[in-house]
Amino acid sequence: MRSLLAIPAAALVLAAFLPADSEVVTVHATCDGAKLGAHSVTPETVTLAQDQDIDWELDDASTATDLSIVPKQAGHWPYANAEQFHGGHGHAHRAHGDGKHMNKKADGTYQYSIDLSCPDGHGGSHAVTIDPTIIVHGG
Repeated sequence: MRSLLAIPAAALVLAAFLPADSEVVTVHATCDGAKLGAHSVTPETVTLAQDQDIDWELDDASTATDLSIVPKQAGHWPYANAEQFHGGHGHAHRAHGDGKHMNKKADGTYQYSIDLSCPDGHGGSHAVTIDPTIIVHGG
């Protein structure tokens, strides 16, 4: 059995006993001008079975316009080929992590960024980042 746990803002736990339904992490991010304002990642802990999908969704109340899930260390990520996930507001635009692309030997701590775009009020945008951590406990 493998466990995957992300803290402080988000968590993934791999466990062999869960159904294969997709888990959803909701990201709330408001922009204060071109800077990140109030933000949260809910739930803070998600439990996944090996090969289970996960989705990150930017909630409709967010003023950030899109999100990307990006590994911070090349070659150190629970998904094959340092896969990144991109999405926007709401269910139809989730950043989807396909469980079939999960590394079968994932084990350890994985730092990643939730990169967001904040409109600057002048037709452009600025990149802002939330920095949660994923911890994988191999069985």
